[in-house]
Amino acid sequence: MQKNIVIIGAGIAGCSLAYFLAKTGWHITLIESEDDIAKGGSGNPVAAIYPKFMLNDVAYNDFMLKSFMHTTAWISELGLSQDNYRFDGAIEILDATYAQKLAYNLSRKNLCQNNFFSLINESILDIYKLKRHQSGLFFHQGGWVNPIALCQHLINHSHIKIITKQKITSIENSISNWIVKTEDQRVFSAHDIAICNAGFVNQFEPTSHLQIDAFRGQINWIDATTLQMPSIVTSDIGYLFPRIHDKHVFGATYALNDFTKELRLSDTKKNIASIKEIHPDFYKECLAQESISGRVAWRASTKDRKPYVGSVFDAQILKKMRIRELTKAHQLPWLKNLYIASGFGSRGFTWAPYCTSVLANLINDNLSQEDKKTLNYTNPERYRLKKMSLKKIANHIFEV
Repeated sequence: MQKNIVIIGAGIAGCSLAYFLAKTGWHITLIESEDDIAKGGSGNPVAAIYPKFMLNDVAYNDFMLKSFMHTTAWISELGLSQDNYRFDGAIEILDATYAQKLAYNLSRKNLCQNNFFSLINESILDIYKLKRHQSGLFFHQGGWVNPIALCQHLINHSHIKIITKQKITSIENSISNWIVKTEDQRVFSAHDIAICNAGFVNQFEPTSHLQIDAFRGQINWIDATTLQMPSIVTSDIGYLFPRIHDKHVFGATYALNDFTKELRLSDTKKNIASIKEIHPDFYKECLAQESISGRVAWRASTKDRKPYVGSVFDAQILKKMRIRELTKAHQLPWLKNLYIASGFGSRGFTWAPYCTSVLANLINDNLSQEDKKTLNYTNPERYRLKKMSLKKIANHIFEV
């Protein structure tokens, strides 16, 4: 088996996949269009990692839980400096009735017995310097990570070669290799290829059918203050981070297919307003600032907010098949040696490390039953199959 692969995109998805494959003996060429890694959505000064559950979506909640548990344990074992991550807890402010119902659903999974979450009470609000009489959930293992530091750590391996400032114009499938061509007329080849370039995943012919949206997100920050501030991540309409590298980050706004690169004062005001209920004194501190720093980046998201992780069909073979032939998982026409990891939205640092570990297992032909369940959920061809009225197979590409 030839263990060489080109990975397109050096954000959290591409860097994580490179890490997992390098650990299993692969040689990786990691190609990034920007002048350094983690320049897009993975380039913010801090990223929150906590499980954001839904009330009535069991499959989503199971996926969220697996991702969160894997990612927090994995980051804790990587050897990162504690200046670059902490899992001291995270608070999600919620309507009291909603929080109670969500807590009930989670308790049925016996999660509370493992000190996984607690309903917020006045004691928790006092400990973390938050406004009194609020409701929600406290996730004991939630926290934050420095995205750039994490990505840099992941690619620090002799088997990973980083190529920056290369905009790819095409990928082609030859007899035994994938050929990658760039605007600078450079050519790269490898037995396998993985597309991890977020909102640009559908720029290539084999993946052009994948629907993806770009959400513009703006975050802001001010220098550390003398106020008594929460020591953990707190989320309400917006989120507020604890003091990290002498600044407090808060946000974020989201706008669909808005490609304005500059900071917008209107978005800064929205971000300030979003933390008013979390910490009224910090809200007033922000209002008093003469200027506030920030950053704009884009997050790639799918229509159903589930990521694309797995393989895509060989379009030429698909054209020749009858619909009834596609009802059996073992007959699906997968394009060989091409893989996808994209569409993680605002949950990239919770989902991507787990999903790319599963994708690495797929590439290594070493899938567990849990891996197969995850790939059934993240199947990149789910929309195409559903349009053919093949909803059942769209969610069961692997037998489990």
